[in-house]
Amino acid sequence: MNIAIVDDEQTDRAGLLSLLQEALEPTGLVFQVSEYESAEEFLSVFEPELFDLCFLDIYMNGQNGMEAGRRLRELDPELAIVFLTSSDEFVYEGYEVRALRYLRKPPTRESVMAVVRECARSLVLERRRLTVTVGKKTREIPYGRIRYILSVGNHIELHFQDGSLNLSARHTFSQTVEPLLRDFRFLSCARGVVVNLFHVRELREDSFLMDNGELLPISRRLYGAVRDAFIDFQFEHMI
Repeated sequence: MNIAIVDDEQTDRAGLLSLLQEALEPTGLVFQVSEYESAEEFLSVFEPELFDLCFLDIYMNGQNGMEAGRRLRELDPELAIVFLTSSDEFVYEGYEVRALRYLRKPPTRESVMAVVRECARSLVLERRRLTVTVGKKTREIPYGRIRYILSVGNHIELHFQDGSLNLSARHTFSQTVEPLLRDFRFLSCARGVVVNLFHVRELREDSFLMDNGELLPISRRLYGAVRDAFIDFQFEHMI
């Protein structure tokens, strides 16, 4: 995990660095923390996808953190931005920049721990890939792209927001979905049907309504377990 601290106060940077080290070292994650004294300095070295997480002070000499945050969001839509401030003046603008958090200075150990847990979890999920063969080519499909998987006749269909893939005959359905079903996002709801719960809009009496309007069947035999699993998923990950 590559983290940036952008703050013109050296003592504040040192305090946050200490909290980050305390939070990250027990996780076993490989991490690097870089410090910057101004938004201009950080933007001069910034490249998309180079940093995973940025702690950005709002009140700094020169360009303020909110202006820098807008520019960073343009350059890297996936960067996790955490604003640091001693005032609530810019809180609503922070939402416009899609900030991960908005922390009062000095941040508490608990608030930094929460940010680290959330960011680390997101990184782990984003990096999971399903290895499949399409034709003679091997592809790595991010789990998050998959909306659902179907067994149709003698082949398997992977469905995405922007289309679908038919897998080669060397794949079996059970082998394909086995790694997915170890991920909390995926659930088998009927024979030959595995769904990504993040893409479910509504649970119905015999089906899932997906976020693109499609309906996926739920086995009558599995309905109770599927309902309970979906409720647990919503409570733990969607609220």
